Amino acid sequence: STGSLFDSDTPVPTNYVLAPAPAASETTNAAPVDISVSRPDLAAGLDSDRIAVLRGRLLDYYRGVRWGTRAIELIQTLVVDSLEDQKLFRSVTPEQARVAGDYVLDLQVRDFQAEYADGADRPVVHVALVGRLIRIIDRELVATVSSQAHSEAEEERMSAVTAAFERASHEAIVDLGKQVAAVVEGDADTLRTARQGK
Repeated sequence: STGSLFDSDTPVPTNYVLAPAPAASETTNAAPVDISVSRPDLAAGLDSDRIAVLRGRLLDYYRGVRWGTRAIELIQTLVVDSLEDQKLFRSVTPEQARVAGDYVLDLQVRDFQAEYADGADRPVVHVALVGRLIRIIDRELVATVSSQAHSEAEEERMSAVTAAFERASHEAIVDLGKQVAAVVEGDADTLRTARQGK
């Protein structure tokens, strides 16, 4: 039964955090650009410190557990730290750090929830990200990239659910980062020309 994760109204919620994606094993030549990552726009119901769960069309939240911070901050930090550790770019910073960069990655989060299929006793976590890469010097939209991933919880326990959130997030973020790196490489000449024109 899935009752245990929904009915345990403990007075003090347990807080969960997600670690960034592990560093890339193969060394890549980082693109000589600085990227800032926006605070993401989240789909309705996801901008909360509560851990969202979907049953059919019904959005609910696990009882007695929380993310360590609101999802908007959790996901931005996770994307910044994961991309920084992938060494795809010279630097990756949160947009509010006000670091002068070459691009801003405007993030939208369409999925960041656990989902129970009919009759399933373990959820599948879905993470879907859309990134709009904007060249800062002329405010041009260079490309829109998207990435999604899902991961089934290995058992019906909160630690297993959050581990599935971590796996799906890592897969989606690393894929998004590689797509952005390819776009940046293709935009190198345009960026150089725009810099010279300033």
